[in-house]
Amino acid sequence: MAWSLSFSRRSVPVLTGATAAAALALAGCAGSSGDTDAAAKPASVKVPSGALVKSGQITYCSDISAPPLTYYDAAQKPVGAEIELGDALAAELGVKANWANTSFNGIVPALQAKQCDAIVSQLYIKPEREKVVDFVPYMYASNTLVVAEKNAKTIKSADDLCGKKAAGQTGTTVVEYLTDQSKKCAAAGKPKIDVRQFTKDSDALQQLRLGLVDSYGTTLETAAYVQKQQPGTFGLVGDPFNRIKVGAATRKDDASLHDALTKALAAVRKSGTYDAILKKWNLSGDDIAH
Repeated sequence: MAWSLSFSRRSVPVLTGATAAAALALAGCAGSSGDTDAAAKPASVKVPSGALVKSGQITYCSDISAPPLTYYDAAQKPVGAEIELGDALAAELGVKANWANTSFNGIVPALQAKQCDAIVSQLYIKPEREKVVDFVPYMYASNTLVVAEKNAKTIKSADDLCGKKAAGQTGTTVVEYLTDQSKKCAAAGKPKIDVRQFTKDSDALQQLRLGLVDSYGTTLETAAYVQKQQPGTFGLVGDPFNRIKVGAATRKDDASLHDALTKALAAVRKSGTYDAILKKWNLSGDDIAH
């Protein structure tokens, strides 16, 4: 799966019955553990007997290919913000976290077929999905504007882009946002934004890196990873926009696990672990409480 594509990349079909079983054959679901044992402290949330596919272990289906949320490090260990959050939830439940690398287009069928207990893989909460799975919302996915760090003081938001050049990937909500902002500039008697579109998100970023545009719009998650890889080079400006909630998905017939994960998330937030994870990965703008 290409990582930094459009804002709507986490759209997948929901399959059931025989269709789901067929899809599983193509899902590429291979067990991969983060080797995270339950924390030394006692569990703060009790998981009812029989709620998990395997006792003492919660298995997450996740497409481990989307940094900084889920990806493999040089040692082939699952890492990222969602990995750390899932591990923290497991610790509150007093169980081990196991990560099953699952192709995103087969991830809901894998859950329905009990190949895992829950999905943690930037799954957008949409009405059609809520009909077949339950969600525990844990963060937002959103868009942001990126500028060269040296220009972060002069370009503070989209309002400062009038008469400037901005890049984005063709067909994304970022381009729609920039186009709308350009119209606002014109309505205010200011020069329009020169919106430049590219077929690849990475090409749009390259335009900013080379100084050929003044700003680049992308997902906050992509921007966070770019900042982590190249510290001191880029700055994020304005408030995150085009926000949509992301949640851990559980089966409709698994209300006890859904309730346990809801309580575990509350405990992770209360302890400060949630905030620490988002801050570490430059994702504080995706805090579910904001």
